[in-house]
Amino acid sequence: MSEQTPKLNEHVRVIRWRMRYEKLQFADQLRIIPRWVIGLAVVLFVVGQVVAQIVHVYTLHKQEPLLAVMGVAAGAALVLDVLLLLFGYINRDAKRRGMNATLWTLLAILVPYLIGVIIYFLLREPLPYNCPQCGTTVSARFNFCPNCKYNLRPACPHCRHEVRAGDKYCPYCAQELKGVTAA
Repeated sequence: MSEQTPKLNEHVRVIRWRMRYEKLQFADQLRIIPRWVIGLAVVLFVVGQVVAQIVHVYTLHKQEPLLAVMGVAAGAALVLDVLLLLFGYINRDAKRRGMNATLWTLLAILVPYLIGVIIYFLLREPLPYNCPQCGTTVSARFNFCPNCKYNLRPACPHCRHEVRAGDKYCPYCAQELKGVTAA
């Protein structure tokens, strides 16, 4: 149990950090999908519609109405388009988070039933940000800036719990926080 407690505390800390600092908007997230992937999705949809019309014209037994055939083709193309856009998003998102984009994209594509996609969204790294003191890009998991040694996660000197900027007393042990620099 004691071995899992530090891992759990680290995961909880990352989740809290994300809730505090990552203000993600859906439109901003869509903008990171590569333009060529969006173009490929549109072309795939149009090709699906053209193929559906050609199949309907050259079918000997035209029992199905053209509208039904076009609907089935549109549904299949939309499912493939959404998957293609999702894989494009995962590739770019993994790059900007400093993760191995090729590995995560292949994992998302090859693991069946979208389990790879779910694993990616559960295990992805937090977005990096700039150090408040020197401006160097740092990982959200860092406690200190590797460039200037700035304390990115101030902690109580008595109980070692993380404290927030502006705290006068530690919320865990009531220790006075005089010399703690806050991010």
